[in-house]
Amino acid sequence: MPSVFGRRRVRILLELLLLLQICTTVETSSIPPRWSCRHHFLAGLRASGVMPIRGHPDGTVSRVMCHMNDSKGISTEIHSALELPHFVQQKRSVNFQIEDLNHLRDLVSKSQCEQTLTVVWSTPPDLEKGSFTIVSLLNSSLVIDYEPEQPVQKVTLDGLMAGVRHILPNEDHYQLSPTISASSLVCRHDVLDACLVRGKVEVDLDVNSDWTYEFAFRTDQANQTLVAFHTSESTTLPIRLENDFFIRVDSAAPVPVGLLSDARWHTIVVHSVRGRVSFAVDNSAALLVAKNFRVKTLEIKTVGDVMLIDPSDVKDDCVVNFNQRRRLHETVASHSLCEECECPTLSHVFDRLPSGVCQPENEQAFSFYRDPERLSFLYVENGLEIDDNGAAIVAISATFKSDSDTGLVFFGFWHNELLKGRFQVFFHFDRLTAIYCQHNGQEHCMACSIQDRKGFGDEKWVRTAFFGAGDELHLVADGRICRLDPVGQVNNISSAEVYAVPAFAHGSGVFIGGTFYEKKRRGIYRSDVEHQFFENTREKAPSLRGCVKDVFIKGQKVDLLSVYEKQKGSMLVDASDSTSFAIRYGCPTCEPKCPKDVRCRARAPLRPAQLVCDCSDVQQFNSSEGVCSGIRDDEPVVLSPAFLTEPNIVLPVENTKAVVSKVWIKFQAPKSLINEVAIAEFNSHREPLFRILIDANGFLQVQVLPQDAEGSASRKLDLLDDRVHLLILQRRTPLGTRHNARKYDLFVDGWHQVVADIGKLPLNNISIVTNDGMDPSDELNSVIVHDFGLAYDYDEHSFLHHPSNQVHQVDVHSLLLPYQFRKPDLNKVGVLDPSLWERPIFVGDAVEDDAEEDWQPSPYGQVVAYTPDAYVPEQLLSARWLLYSMALTILLCLLILLCILCYSCFFRKKGRRRTGSGSDRVTIMRDSPDYQPVKLRRNSIAETISYDGDGSLGTDDTDLQAYRDIPSHRVKIYRESMVSILVPSSDQANDAAIVKRSSSVIVVQPETSEGSPQRPTPSSDSPAPLVNVNDD
Repeated sequence: MPSVFGRRRVRILLELLLLLQICTTVETSSIPPRWSCRHHFLAGLRASGVMPIRGHPDGTVSRVMCHMNDSKGISTEIHSALELPHFVQQKRSVNFQIEDLNHLRDLVSKSQCEQTLTVVWSTPPDLEKGSFTIVSLLNSSLVIDYEPEQPVQKVTLDGLMAGVRHILPNEDHYQLSPTISASSLVCRHDVLDACLVRGKVEVDLDVNSDWTYEFAFRTDQANQTLVAFHTSESTTLPIRLENDFFIRVDSAAPVPVGLLSDARWHTIVVHSVRGRVSFAVDNSAALLVAKNFRVKTLEIKTVGDVMLIDPSDVKDDCVVNFNQRRRLHETVASHSLCEECECPTLSHVFDRLPSGVCQPENEQAFSFYRDPERLSFLYVENGLEIDDNGAAIVAISATFKSDSDTGLVFFGFWHNELLKGRFQVFFHFDRLTAIYCQHNGQEHCMACSIQDRKGFGDEKWVRTAFFGAGDELHLVADGRICRLDPVGQVNNISSAEVYAVPAFAHGSGVFIGGTFYEKKRRGIYRSDVEHQFFENTREKAPSLRGCVKDVFIKGQKVDLLSVYEKQKGSMLVDASDSTSFAIRYGCPTCEPKCPKDVRCRARAPLRPAQLVCDCSDVQQFNSSEGVCSGIRDDEPVVLSPAFLTEPNIVLPVENTKAVVSKVWIKFQAPKSLINEVAIAEFNSHREPLFRILIDANGFLQVQVLPQDAEGSASRKLDLLDDRVHLLILQRRTPLGTRHNARKYDLFVDGWHQVVADIGKLPLNNISIVTNDGMDPSDELNSVIVHDFGLAYDYDEHSFLHHPSNQVHQVDVHSLLLPYQFRKPDLNKVGVLDPSLWERPIFVGDAVEDDAEEDWQPSPYGQVVAYTPDAYVPEQLLSARWLLYSMALTILLCLLILLCILCYSCFFRKKGRRRTGSGSDRVTIMRDSPDYQPVKLRRNSIAETISYDGDGSLGTDDTDLQAYRDIPSHRVKIYRESMVSILVPSSDQANDAAIVKRSSSVIVVQPETSEGSPQRPTPSSDSPAPLVNVNDD
């Protein structure tokens, strides 16, 4: 009989082949660029961070800081080169983080932007007169005048004045101009706008060209059709949302993408390239819909709210009712959307499981702590359902938070006559991992991980769920999801960190927050229980240090108090001993509440212990009052002999039984380098531990000593960047007790790499060496330290009762300040930009530590020579421009006058009576199209024939002497009489001529005795002369 896993491998292979044809994914952890931070918010991102934006598909990508705040809206923070002080001396232009000025102007015009300008008049102008002009991105001007009572002016620029683009000094007094600087440009966006619709929307598309279309939606329906594609042949291909997290393309297998039914905004982007249709939801991998599929109409069928955000919709104000391209079939809402925190998820597995998008309260929670003598877990017997093949059907969930960077969330096992197996859910640093192993003669394991940039030990509540059976097992963390795949094929996960199936246990069981491992005191737990669960191996993932609540087993919520009481009765020698397990009912918090991104922790390893805010989380220090302090923006230290009293400074560090958990340095690199520049060296009494330096090529290096030791790291710095860098070395708690697994995480402006253990020996002193650069007296040629600190964490395994084994920090920067005898120029010490230190946001499955992503914020730009914008003329307030415009106006007037004179003297003269050759003609146009034009021609006296030879009728000038003013006459043709009458204007009533036709040969009158042709006799009834013409 083939094994279950053998059949599963065949099935997995067939599904992979099917997915390659139907739904292919592109593995990526980067966030695609969008038009603004608001568009990132509409794409499901709720955490603030550095995000890429772009004005159009072919435009330049810029990375800016996006602040996501539901109460105040969404804001985009855009830095500029003017954040460094600038002396106003010549006309200058200011560049921004966003290089595409057209995109930047659109962003400012469609948002509520604000910027603060600071003007410092260090030298008052003569006669108390001085001014300069600033021009905004939207081409509005503002004159800043000197005010004697305000040598330092702060001007708020908003509306049309937001964003200083040009600086125009007073050319007469530029030497008396001030020094100016500006804050970052903050643009706030409203989430909702006029493009919000409710109902079904149909959009017609061009089947013969490539296109991209996007829209945003929010819904609370777990199962529905989101969008459908229609072709000209009436073929329809639907895209469905199933079970909150999964997308199904037509009849293909569902693909997990994330929680979409949480009543939050999400975005769908559809691409069609040569008939190849694909789409992506939020920031998930792209899914291939079909090949050679020409979409004629895209139909949005989402049950909920729809936001039209495609550029083709926005540019015409999202008109859908009367637009032939877009049609709206509005529906009446049958119900209002659920609140984000109240929307249930995975209803096909769990009974009213909370969505996990909001932070719950601490009520009805259990707190877990680590004790060297006591176990810490909750145990549920028979916590798994077993199918007919002996495999486990998993449906468990819990909400947890922890202040440690590693911990066990679930461990489960089952053992029956057919199969045995185990699974484990644990977190380590920034990964939450699930492993599922099944044993039937040979063990086969599947696993997946979900990554979070801040890790899972930041004391924030995390809703995790592990559910499924067979090949369809999934792990959920809040709104993210991953599918378990065979270990070693598409992930770098090992089953060695999973606890073993208890050798003598039968049935099934689920441990929450820990397991029955070796480390415990004898005599507390019953011997039969120890015999059943004892595992003679080292501790792997340690027990959870934090709180747990809202536990679901077999899809149903369990009462943790009942579980705890039952556990004590079945496992303890003394069931009434409430201290036998290292768990307590309730989840304590710090008072007062800790600042944002700061953990509330126990000061010492043993309980009960005082709770404190660990201010090292935000590179600050705990004050005596328990609050965080230590931001030193105005006290930088220059590591140069021109600023420090000693060339070599040794700073002693007090001995402690705690371990170094964090080192941080905020510094600005020198602008030029000749040799390597040392920053600091960390030493013990016995030997140096590691040192930090910048080599001659601009690489920041952390060298683990001795120099041939493995685990060193380096990072290239941009020496021309004026922003202050942040270096962090942070201890990573090892899984288990292996000493070779002890590592430190190196962060340089958010870039991450793992280095060797730098805390293998106690730290006793820090050496600071001054550097002689090209010009030691210039701050720009030296390392400038803005902040320097150490943080200690208590050791959970040794010296548990020692008073120095506790959480504390050391302010190294304060120890260094007394050695500086000269303060630096604050205009040369760099810019503190916390967005540079942000870690990248992960949107897909876990990526490798060394994966390179271009995620850092864009440079500020430079203050450059004045460059007028392409569509903006030079400023009208300039005296030079006024003179130039006056000269241009006079020249234009002279040119127009010259044209008038030429027309009057030349063209009008040609229109008068001409003399010369017989080819000069003037044509009289008749009113009837049946006859040729009549031409007047001046003939010589000798000419007697008046036929022109071109089909027109000619007349002698002597017969029509009165009609030389041709524009004042017209011709009437009378077909019946074959007579043409030349009708003059009203002021020439007596001047008329009659042309009579008799044959095709023109009748030539005989000449008179004087030699001139005889004129025809005029009719007695008309005063007009008569000209006989033969039309035959």
